[in-house]
Amino acid sequence: MKDNYKLSFCIPTYNNEKSVCRLVKDLLNFNNSDIEVVVLDNGSSDNTLNILGLIDDSRLNIYSNGLNKGALFNMLNVLDKGKGEYLIYCTDHDYVDISKIGDLTKFFEENSKISFGYCEYKNYDYRNNIIYEKGFDALKNMAYITRHPTGYFFKNIFWKENNFTSKYSDYDFVDLFPLEFIFADLSFLGSGAIFRDNIFQPETGHRVIQHKSATTKGYSKSAFFAPECRLKLALSFRNHIHSLSIKKSQKDELTIISFYRELNTAMFFYRQVMSDDKLCVHYQMNKKIVGRFEMVSIGIRFCMNYLKKSHNQEFLLILLCKYFRLKEFLRLTYRLAFK
Repeated sequence: MKDNYKLSFCIPTYNNEKSVCRLVKDLLNFNNSDIEVVVLDNGSSDNTLNILGLIDDSRLNIYSNGLNKGALFNMLNVLDKGKGEYLIYCTDHDYVDISKIGDLTKFFEENSKISFGYCEYKNYDYRNNIIYEKGFDALKNMAYITRHPTGYFFKNIFWKENNFTSKYSDYDFVDLFPLEFIFADLSFLGSGAIFRDNIFQPETGHRVIQHKSATTKGYSKSAFFAPECRLKLALSFRNHIHSLSIKKSQKDELTIISFYRELNTAMFFYRQVMSDDKLCVHYQMNKKIVGRFEMVSIGIRFCMNYLKKSHNQEFLLILLCKYFRLKEFLRLTYRLAFK
């Protein structure tokens, strides 16, 4: 069995036979022996394993957990199984433009110091790839920013050496965002990068309706867009930031940035999701209009609980005196009052 691939496309899957088989076949249509496709099935009850087993291609490696061990387990362990120089994470319902895989490989070859990053799928100015230098530059611009993980990539040697799968397997701490914490760790090992060509696309539009989420129930407080989840994540980000070997001023700056980002998500992104017909069907919940009063209530509860649970009154002084940005405050207030 070959073990010196350039790229490993790693796909965790559960009960999504049609989409995952379509994605696997699309990737294998890239006629190059330097790639492999790795699928880790999480105890599917449909025909996923049977259908994948009919694909005759030595570049396809199929694994199974036997029983469902949870989305977090599958997300991390599928990356553990990749043998390529770079591991590329795909969800089992993504779409890929294989004509651009060669460009991605060339990008890695020309920028050997890259340790992690992602492929942008909402960008049309693909000429301007971005590289953030190792250290605080990569940390500030790449870590602790929750995104759809489609097209995340990692340098395999760093992934394996740092045992990330064991380190970030605590759901109560990382929720379903372990890769954002891993980005932070990798910032100190190499450059972070954004490949700005639309090589991957997650499901959108009517496709979202056709595919019901198996990992997120919309009514749950643990749903990734729920204010309670964003509060938990903000606190976990804070704790992780304060464990890093960086200057106190840098820790304060990152803490403020992540606080504002999660507050904004808890309020405005939550309202956006709850009013989106397609997403409500996808996450199996009824559409809901979140009004101004509820928005204000969410913001107040978020701030008060953050201060209470972080056990750090100094943070309030930093927020108000040192890093508080009047422009940001006015912008948020305007959005609350008039939108």
